[in-house]
Amino acid sequence: DFILFEIPISPCRTFRGREDVLSRMESYFYKLSPESRRQRSFALCGLGGSGKTQIALQFAFRNRSRYRSGVIFLNASSCAALDADFSRIFDLLELGGACDKVDSVKRWLSKEENSSWLLIFDNADDLDSVKISKYFPATSWGHIIITSRDQAAIGSVGMDGDVLEPLKVDEAVAVLIEKAGIREPSTEDYQQAQAIVELLGCLPLAVDQGGAFIRSRHKTLKDYYRLYEEHRHEVLQVKPKLGDYDKTVITAWEINFEQVERDSREASDILLLFCFLDASSISETMLYRGCSPQKRWNRQGELTEVAATDVGLDSGLVALIRNEMDFDAAIEKLLSFSLIHRSNDVNGARSFSLHPLVQHCASRRVSSEIQKKWRMQAILLVCHAFPRDEYLDPLLLPHVSRILKEYDDIACDIPMSAPVRSEIASTLLAASHFSDTLWKCEAINRVKGLLHDDTDCYMHAWATLRESSILRLLGKPIESNQTLASFIHSTVSPGHDKGLENDARWNAQRGQLVVSFADNLTQNTKFTLARQELCEWEPVDPTSPSSMERIVLRSRNITLGKILRYKGHFQKALAYLEGVLHESQRDKFYEGSGWRHVLLSNIADLLCELDRPADVEGLLNPELRNMADEGYRKSSGRCLQLSLIESFMKRGMYAEAEERLLNLKRVYETIPNQDIFAKGGIFRMWATLARISHLRSRWDEALSFWTQSLRTLEIVGRGEGPNSGIVRYCISYTHFKLGNLRESSETLEEAKKILDGTKRIFWVVGFNSYWRDFIIQSVNESMSV
Repeated sequence: DFILFEIPISPCRTFRGREDVLSRMESYFYKLSPESRRQRSFALCGLGGSGKTQIALQFAFRNRSRYRSGVIFLNASSCAALDADFSRIFDLLELGGACDKVDSVKRWLSKEENSSWLLIFDNADDLDSVKISKYFPATSWGHIIITSRDQAAIGSVGMDGDVLEPLKVDEAVAVLIEKAGIREPSTEDYQQAQAIVELLGCLPLAVDQGGAFIRSRHKTLKDYYRLYEEHRHEVLQVKPKLGDYDKTVITAWEINFEQVERDSREASDILLLFCFLDASSISETMLYRGCSPQKRWNRQGELTEVAATDVGLDSGLVALIRNEMDFDAAIEKLLSFSLIHRSNDVNGARSFSLHPLVQHCASRRVSSEIQKKWRMQAILLVCHAFPRDEYLDPLLLPHVSRILKEYDDIACDIPMSAPVRSEIASTLLAASHFSDTLWKCEAINRVKGLLHDDTDCYMHAWATLRESSILRLLGKPIESNQTLASFIHSTVSPGHDKGLENDARWNAQRGQLVVSFADNLTQNTKFTLARQELCEWEPVDPTSPSSMERIVLRSRNITLGKILRYKGHFQKALAYLEGVLHESQRDKFYEGSGWRHVLLSNIADLLCELDRPADVEGLLNPELRNMADEGYRKSSGRCLQLSLIESFMKRGMYAEAEERLLNLKRVYETIPNQDIFAKGGIFRMWATLARISHLRSRWDEALSFWTQSLRTLEIVGRGEGPNSGIVRYCISYTHFKLGNLRESSETLEEAKKILDGTKRIFWVVGFNSYWRDFIIQSVNESMSV
């Protein structure tokens, strides 16, 4: 009747969470078909302090009744430790006077009558030196759990397994609150606890010791948060007496850091680089881009390749990352201690992550000079990797935010050179095309600071262009115009770049400013002045424009075509823009797809205006197929969707139009800090949904949608503009159909007052042309009855 249950360690009293891992282990060990009887082994892998041993203990205590032959816990950190534990089990089982105690225990476990057992091999971190599989009984029964920092345990000594992630936030909060001895936590306590566990990265060891620190030193949660922010390293070094672990976070990893340094200089370098990047996702694609030649515009306005070493990246680091075998070996070494994790990104390439506390501990153990070196390498790598065109891997943006923090840390101690500041500024200017408007504003303010003492007119022009664009996005057209006008119409200041008259790159950038300025003038219906500004700019050599200047010429011509469209010259505008599209297909350089989407959208809208909606699908569908989900995620993609929807409306395909509009509605609802373009798209969405309801005589629904359309116009400051007049006509007609005659009459008076005093401009496809004619005619006919 003797059942061996030899567990020398007690489970942690504050254990929380990990139910998903425990459930998976139970499914693996118990729920597979009985016919497939075989020995089963499961490896729990992860960083030191991630709770591997505690999960194994929880599993053993929860399921001890299933193991009639016993549960045995073994220290697998070394062969000597394993031999000692097997000797102890040998004595407990009273197996006699055999010489080979390990073999005797294995033979006992191999007997049919002793087939229901669980072995736990704990701390099997050195799989090369400690061949733990030699200690496995050669049976077709029994369960084995291995805990290891080496993720290679899964698939080698463990037939199945799990790489542990940090705790979920609510689980970590529960551990911290209980460990800190807070019996009746308030709402503020929970909020403060959440802030603390997020600082600690929800690592079980760190959270447990944080709670023990608070309790043993009689601190409040707020006290701990402050101390951690001010004295992080010292706090992490403290081992409270109330802790359930025998090591601090720092001591738990120090042996691994030392071993990495001894075994692989390359792995040590990669780890230090990773310490100054965003910890959540370090894409191999980004690393490779950062160490490869990238195309940049030169003063001749042509693309030229710039090597990573030319911008200051270490030649040894570049060689390491570009050598697949050496890089893989370094990564394998870091994975063997779970200092990093590996996953696949959306494109199938690898990405890596590491715990923020690993970043802190690994970087703090080296000298300040070495820290500065790797901070700078991380900054330069991200800057060099970041695309200057409109292609963007979204995973790069968090790294831009991270390197700004690292730049601040360095700049406090040493002045940064102009080339480094220029690299960061150009990265921010490229990144300002993406993310939300708040981040864009912060990026531009940063750029201004970086370029404060810089005399590079090209960089200042680029910064001015982005600032004006962002002001326009924020719904500040006057400020946007002033920013552009003051730069365009000013002369170059003394002390700035000489010889700009032959600098094609500077001239092209100035041309982009002119195009943007003309766009602003167009929005204010100053078409003649806009055209004049556009036609005054020309390439340095008009007979042979540079590649960069040809891009500006194309943007200029698209704007000229839009002016024709807004004035109602649809046929002339279509011919002009189709010529621009044909000409652009001969360009071999690539600077993003935004311009193409704008061009295609305008051509599609003109086809609808000219009663050729069937041609729109053939024009837009190939582009939308190539964009996949970006057809909704990117603003230019949403613009194409709206153009395609209008072609459905013209063809009476209301169900198809409505389906796409509802998809757009879901996307718009997820956009934070919506800019002026997003709000313009939202207006078109509501107005088109209203038109569908209107045409189907669903009057209550139509009234709701028209009201939403008007509200959107009011939000962007256009509640009294011509589009609002058309919407009011629609609301008036809808009220009439619903029998609300007083509301209909009052709204109609407002609509007439607005439209009678405004010049007709064809801003929105269909809405300002055939729909306006249709609704005014409908109202006039209804009111005359």
